[in-house]
This record gives sequence, structure tokens and C-alpha cells, in this order.
Amino acid sequence: MSRRPLALVLSNDVPDSDYGARHLAAAFEAAFDTGIVEPLDGVAAVRARLSEGRVQALVLSGSDRSVNLSLQWMQEEQDLLRDAVAARVPTLAVCFGHQLLGVAFGAGVVTRNKRTGLFDIELVGRDPLFDGLGPRAVVPEQHRDQLDRLPKGFELTATSDYCRIQAMRHESAPVYGVQFHPCYGDDVFDADDEWAATPLRGRFAHDGGRVLSNAVALFRKLVG
Repeated sequence: MSRRPLALVLSNDVPDSDYGARHLAAAFEAAFDTGIVEPLDGVAAVRARLSEGRVQALVLSGSDRSVNLSLQWMQEEQDLLRDAVAARVPTLAVCFGHQLLGVAFGAGVVTRNKRTGLFDIELVGRDPLFDGLGPRAVVPEQHRDQLDRLPKGFELTATSDYCRIQAMRHESAPVYGVQFHPCYGDDVFDADDEWAATPLRGRFAHDGGRVLSNAVALFRKLVG
């Protein structure tokens, strides 16, 4: 039986695609046992395992859906995020997950023109999630929704002209949100028509891998 801690990835994009969830799980497999959960099947079991101390880290994927739909499973996932903060469970919320985290703590979501590609973000202060990077980073973005303000209890860690809240962390719990997709690899061009339409195939290089490896190392250190 494995003695490694367990990280659960919530695949918010199902049933359309599990591309992001699979890649996030693969990144965490270096230091955690991992499992992928589909929120459409219900989040109650995840909350129960979290309360019993059987889940040591959470990762939330992106989605084509909008948090503003406020579907039942989205509301349940917000409850899960509030539980994670209260229990100080290391959590990484990506894109849609980042927005869901913000709404769970009082922010709203606004819609802008969608953009897909590699873009610069400006890092704010010093945070272990961005160790090894300079004052700016290049990251993959694919979204039209974004948070309208910093949620209560969170600090800004990255920003840009297009999206003010590119990354944030809770002020006392190891809970992080990133608007960009750190897990995207070269195979995104074969998995997603929007990326295939960009001129980036063959020169797709970004800092997301460093952000993910930092998250894995940080979370593993925190859970012991």
C-alpha cells in the first residue's frame, strides 16, 4: 500500500474534455498519489474524504463553462474550497477553478473578449509558486471570464493589463489561484482547435512548467 499523500484533481471540463485534468494529475504524480474526480458525479464524497484527512492536496482544472452559470456542482465545489481553506489543505485552482475560488470568497466574474495564446504577466512580491522566475513570466491563457476583484482574504501575486488578477494566494492558508494554464504542453495544438488556429505551434515555450513543479514541491513539503 502506498504511503504517499493523495492529491485529487477535479476535472471541471467533463464531459467535454479532460485534457487539463490529466496533465495536472501527471505533474503531481512526481510526489503524490493522484486521482481525477468528475464534479458532475457530485462533490460530497470529496468533501467527506477531505474532512476525514484522506485528501492532502486539491487541484481544480479549467473549463469551457462559466462560473456565472452557478450550477449545482459549481456551488458544491465552492463549499469544498471553503472547507479546504478552513482546513489549510494545499490547493491549486486553475482558470475556471481560479474564478470559482474567487467567487467562493466574495468576488464576481466578468466577461471580456476571449484570448488564446502566450502572454506576459507581472509577478507581484515574492511567492514560492514563482520561485526561479524574474519579475515577469510567460504563460498560456485561454479564457474570456476573469475575476472582477480580489476576493476577501486573498493577496495578489501576479497581474497583467488584460487581467488584473492573474494569480492570488490566501493570506493564511496554502491555497492558490492562477488564471492561466500552467499545464498546457505542445500537444494542446492537437487537442484544441483554438490553439491549432494560433501561429504558436513549433515555438510553444512558457513558464508554466516551473510554476507547476514549484506547486508540487511546495505542497509536498507542506504535507510532510
